[in-house]
Amino acid sequence: GTMTIHRPDLYLESAWDWGILKGCFGTSKIEPTDVDGLVERNGRFLVLETKKPGVRIKQGQIITFNALRNTGLFTIVIVWGENSKPQEMLVMYPPPLQPKRGRATLDDLRRVVKWWYEKVAGS
Repeated sequence: GTMTIHRPDLYLESAWDWGILKGCFGTSKIEPTDVDGLVERNGRFLVLETKKPGVRIKQGQIITFNALRNTGLFTIVIVWGENSKPQEMLVMYPPPLQPKRGRATLDDLRRVVKWWYEKVAGS
């Protein structure tokens, strides 16, 4: 099913502050990152990450997404736009496919998600 947030105020209140884990990762500057959507099918994963237009991806998130991608088990889709209105998309396909970034519509996003599902559904 889908998850619709009916009370954004309560949703935000329930978000954990991962500052509570400070000091757990040695002397590194590691902080947990959140993921906006995660789907598993037959041991393969689709990660969905949304950003407001113009927002840069944090370096730690780029490192994490590249590491996930390089396992061959993850496809990461980063979408920039207002809520439910994609404007730009970066698709980090598993190797040997190269990541692809460009302007995107909702149809483009849906096409990539359907491609992912068809690719992993039969395996």
